[in-house]
Amino acid sequence: MRAIAGCVFILVVIVLSFFMLRAAAQHNRRSREELYKTFENTLQQHEIRTFEILKESVWIRNGIHQSELYRILLADTGHYFLYFQATGTQPIFIPLTEKRAIQASEGKIGIQA
Repeated sequence: MRAIAGCVFILVVIVLSFFMLRAAAQHNRRSREELYKTFENTLQQHEIRTFEILKESVWIRNGIHQSELYRILLADTGHYFLYFQATGTQPIFIPLTEKRAIQASEGKIGIQA
């Protein structure tokens, strides 16, 4: 009887773990989609059609911590920009000089938004 109860317990733990991992994966996917959609909307508002990403960092977090998207990009206009957004906040989209953008993309300096 103990063996059956032990097997049932292990099976329940495995099933619950599966559902928790699946829920976390769905949350991560939704967070990433939200960040990317806000990025696309910001570029449309600034009438930027094409761009090159020089540096990108994406942090998808669970729980109370916000997911973040950080990008340094070169727009089709020839201008460089810093883009930063955390879930649930307004994005930061500011111009950078070419020198500062290149240095930041190479990791030589940090950018504080």
